[in-house]
Amino acid sequence: MRATEPERAERPSVKTAGILLGLGLGGFVDGILLHQILQWHHMVSEVDGLAPNNVADLRLNVVADGLFHILTWVLVFIGVLVLAEASRSRRSIRPVRRLVGWMAVGWGVFNLVEGVLNHHILQIHRVQPAASNPLVYDLGFLVLGALLVVGGLAIQRMGSSRPDGTADGSLER
Repeated sequence: MRATEPERAERPSVKTAGILLGLGLGGFVDGILLHQILQWHHMVSEVDGLAPNNVADLRLNVVADGLFHILTWVLVFIGVLVLAEASRSRRSIRPVRRLVGWMAVGWGVFNLVEGVLNHHILQIHRVQPAASNPLVYDLGFLVLGALLVVGGLAIQRMGSSRPDGTADGSLER
């Protein structure tokens, strides 16, 4: 028996799981690579009155980075739970491409929201404030986000049909 539209809308979807996982994993890449490994910036490194070479201010930035990582961890955890429930409520999760595509969309959305909000509106940090032209890095971060969204949408659409050309009903968008 086929599920009705309201029943289908209530089920957790791979789309939701993928976007949540992409948001969280994109945040982890940002925090681990840009904050910790490259040490280009911290969460609030550009806030007026904070000196990046002052130990007390660095501690505040490390705490802010930690809170940011808690948020990204929660997004990944919820994404895993949604994915588990989506897989339980369907016969299979065959088209992994759809999940990967939605994860790329989520990562791209993370870059776009975080980039516009933190780099341009709130101006609490830049991607690479020590660069001769930090705006290039900030814009590159946004371009990467847009490419991830577009590429992710293309990837997940490739996983939306069976080899015989019929629609794959095992996953919702």
